[in-house]
Amino acid sequence: MFALLGAITFLGIVAAAILFFYAPAILQQTDKLEKADAIVVLGGQYFRPIYAAELYNEGYAPQILVSKPIIYTEVKALRDLGINRKFQWEIYREVLLKKGVPESSINYFGEDSMSTIDEAEQLKKMFNEKKSDADIKKIILVTSPLHTGRAGKIFRDTLPDKEFIVVATPYEPISEKWWTNFRTAPYIILETTKNIYYYLGGAFRSSEQR
Repeated sequence: MFALLGAITFLGIVAAAILFFYAPAILQQTDKLEKADAIVVLGGQYFRPIYAAELYNEGYAPQILVSKPIIYTEVKALRDLGINRKFQWEIYREVLLKKGVPESSINYFGEDSMSTIDEAEQLKKMFNEKKSDADIKKIILVTSPLHTGRAGKIFRDTLPDKEFIVVATPYEPISEKWWTNFRTAPYIILETTKNIYYYLGGAFRSSEQR
């Protein structure tokens, strides 16, 4: 009995060590870039619309679908005071336009999305409601490197009839000693937790947080 417990403990320590040192490699799961029907850019870091615009300009897809993330109460409070604090999707739009993407090639989906599962479900809802988008079969999904694994899993689970090509922005390098970086370390810890939660059947939805 003690030998079994010792073996389990040892294996647990080894697994934890592997997860710790190789977390970035485990979290990053990208696909080979190829042409598609649309580019979907998720809410979050502003490198995402920058890279999405570059892919558009290189001819990888004829349109970009932009997620509209949740508007937090502090942002609404600033706008109520007359301070023109732009919403994230508005900044995304400006980035895309500045990078040469025409207004006619930019469309939006979702409302108040606070999580990746929200974005996937809102995209599915849009496809179900807009029959004109039925010809969109292959989608390039643009997100941050450490988010690629979970994002790909969620979108493929939610929209199994679509083909997703998950790509990472090239502007967010991950340090080998990630635990020493004050930006990367909390991101990896949080992303690892979110992965475990999702694989256990959990999901964060804005409708459940109010």
